[in-house]
Amino acid sequence: MEKKEFQSGERVARFADIEILSYRADRFGQLSPEQRMLCYHLAEAALRGRDICTIQNCRYNLWVRMLMERVYRHLREQPRTDEFGLLEEYLFCIWFANGIHHHYSGIKFIARFSTDYLRTALRDTATELEPEELALLERVLYDADFLPKRTEQSGDKDLIAASAVNFYTPGITQAEAESFYRTLQEALPEGEKECPPSFGLNTRLTRSVSGELHEEVCRAGGLYGEAIDHIITALADSMAYAENEQQRTALRLLSDYYRTGDLRLYDRFCIDWVGNKETRIDYINGFTEVYADPIGLHGSWEGLVHMRDEEASERTRIISEHAGWFEAHSPIDSRFRKQEARGVSATVVNVVTIAGDSYPATPIGINLPNADWIRACHGSKSVTIDNITDAYNHAARGTGLYEEFVPDAAMRRLMEAHADLTDSLHTDLHECLGHGSGQLLPGVVGDALREHASTIEETRADLFALYFLADSKMLELQLLSDPDAYKANYYKYMLNGLMTQLVRIKRGEKIEEAHMRNRALIARYVLEQAEPRGYMSLSAETGKTVLSINDYTGVRNIIAELLAEVQRIKSEGDYPAAKALVERYAIHIDAALHREVLERYAALEIAPYKGFVNPVLTPIYNTEGVMTDVEIAYTEGYAEQMLRYGEVYGYLSTESPLKQEARRLRTLLRRAMDGVLSASMREKGLEYGINFGVTREHLLRLARTADATAQLADYLWRRNVRETKILATMIYPPRELTHERATQLLREAENIELREQLTANLLEKMPHAMQSIGRWMGDPSATPAMITGAFMLAARLLTRGVLPEAGTEEMLIMRAIAYLTDEKETTELRRAAALTLKRYGRNTAERKQKVLHLLPEVSQDTAPVLHELCKDIRFELDFYSE
Repeated sequence: MEKKEFQSGERVARFADIEILSYRADRFGQLSPEQRMLCYHLAEAALRGRDICTIQNCRYNLWVRMLMERVYRHLREQPRTDEFGLLEEYLFCIWFANGIHHHYSGIKFIARFSTDYLRTALRDTATELEPEELALLERVLYDADFLPKRTEQSGDKDLIAASAVNFYTPGITQAEAESFYRTLQEALPEGEKECPPSFGLNTRLTRSVSGELHEEVCRAGGLYGEAIDHIITALADSMAYAENEQQRTALRLLSDYYRTGDLRLYDRFCIDWVGNKETRIDYINGFTEVYADPIGLHGSWEGLVHMRDEEASERTRIISEHAGWFEAHSPIDSRFRKQEARGVSATVVNVVTIAGDSYPATPIGINLPNADWIRACHGSKSVTIDNITDAYNHAARGTGLYEEFVPDAAMRRLMEAHADLTDSLHTDLHECLGHGSGQLLPGVVGDALREHASTIEETRADLFALYFLADSKMLELQLLSDPDAYKANYYKYMLNGLMTQLVRIKRGEKIEEAHMRNRALIARYVLEQAEPRGYMSLSAETGKTVLSINDYTGVRNIIAELLAEVQRIKSEGDYPAAKALVERYAIHIDAALHREVLERYAALEIAPYKGFVNPVLTPIYNTEGVMTDVEIAYTEGYAEQMLRYGEVYGYLSTESPLKQEARRLRTLLRRAMDGVLSASMREKGLEYGINFGVTREHLLRLARTADATAQLADYLWRRNVRETKILATMIYPPRELTHERATQLLREAENIELREQLTANLLEKMPHAMQSIGRWMGDPSATPAMITGAFMLAARLLTRGVLPEAGTEEMLIMRAIAYLTDEKETTELRRAAALTLKRYGRNTAERKQKVLHLLPEVSQDTAPVLHELCKDIRFELDFYSE
């Protein structure tokens, strides 16, 4: 049966708040066979890196996706059920977002299928998980408080600690990371400070056992090396079909950069790549945009392959040729203008393949490289992706959106006539010139605006586009023919920033994504300034909120004022001003307006988010097995494509992060092994299945590097290894420790060392620890070892001044006296009881007297242990009273 061929903007799938569309690359057939084969190999290089982006977004992503895909493959062959539909939706969302967090809001998806359904499905697919792995999986899927947000970008909390992204290993704080990278910047030789490498771009920041921070570099043989090796191979294959020597050189530099991870090689690649403006086929491949990093340093991996649309590129050629005019006429302080607009290259393209951070949700324009000094000295490349815009436009027709939110018929006619073109010109101006305009003052570093850098940069580029779209220069250059055409873009932009983009956000949430924040910032600022002057208003008409723009020239003047201020903020690196602007205009949402927008949008049944499936590129071989051409098809469905990609391009490990972390810790324990200390412990009666003889101090340092979850701690505790058991007590989050679990741990602590470590590292920090002691003392099933641990814990708490409630206090002291004087109990238990009495008696004179009163009188006839303990208690209490 012949497969259906999808057209531009045609729906391929619909789920949750997302619609998957098809895009076309119909000019692919106009290419030469060599160009098509170049596209194929570059597409392979893009697709081979897709999982890097997924694991960067959260360390649990690949594991969860693999499990859900395994279950989905099995269950989709069976009769469809409601629970299966919910699991399918969850997996489809993971595919779309490249992970378990929403691609725009960053909020974690919560699975809506039941845990019973999940467990049955895992069992039916013969998926064997350790008990702790299953508990961890269910926590990832169902616990909204665990890894709640992919990227936290505002507020008073530690942004890195609050983010689930995998650019920093667990335990690293924002202050530590910022200090680390600040030190790298400051250590640069004076001659390099004006052209710094993009520190952090291709790394993950981690902590060594010694406590020092260092970077794991993404390269062959390094971090994500299994995927990078395959990218390098595809790039090597593409070099044979390069369109010119400069393109071949850039591909070679990119391969060398991937082999070494050397950021200076990356700079050389960027300079060479941006200088090549002659080829029709081009690509993006690497660690690029920093939006996902809470402090804006580490790049998410992405890959695109595109071909220039020669006819449509005429408009961007005109804009690029006049870059100097636009820069000179920008309404900003002359100090912040570039004296010369260098190397501006802008083209209109059709993508052939998208991957990583650009897939399935795809940008409509891109401007690279991101390094400000390369832009200033060598220029930049900007692309407007016309076939994606075309697909969006096809999908938007006939939805009723304009009729609902644009009540003025004349404005609707203006938008229908000019919105498509002015939207494309806005993108051209934003990408071609906006990002490349202006300059930093000497000494200002590119990341000076920290977590707000991305929002401010997108705001700056949008303001540039809005300002010049209304300029008569657009008519002079024959880019527009109607002097009122820009009004279609102004109205649509302000409507989106104030209202319609809110449909992408759930009730009660804030605006998180940088582009959404920048649109809200501009529209709200303009409204605040324009409304008192009568230029623009947002008012209720017949029960619906309506946007009115009465003076477009006045609105443009406000846009100019804001552009001047935003450029000043960027050029001067004014972080406080950036923070104030973003927090005032870009984050918070009016609840009543939000509710109204959601209700009006729901009636239209339009998916707020859209993404794409790729065309399928298939190589053609001759009888000798040599590739001679490539054909393109638009027949692959969403699930079909995602499952195929998972099978063909799954180079990175999908093992659970829990087992990966346990293996890492055990490897480090082996390296720190001390056979002499281990033998000494055995001689003293401390028996373990395995004992590496590692000191407590080293274990504490190792614990600081661990992914501290209760599930990992439970897994380590179950190993019959001294060090993993002690590590478990160090990394178990105390606030997650229940009385029941604490009881089990205390029961399983088989020797005095474990009991000491358990009480000191964990039980002392658990909430309501003193209440648990009271419950253990009254538990008839408590073993002597448990009671020993309870007394040890009580002594530690009493030392800190934590006292039991009156009833528990009396029971604790009487039990301590009872166990102290019982000759049948173990010496260890009696010593722990004595320690509790000493710490209790040291609190106040009254308590001291109480202990001394309860102590039995001893003499030479008293049993040796009791005699020693009583004497010791009296001596200590007398000593402390003196």
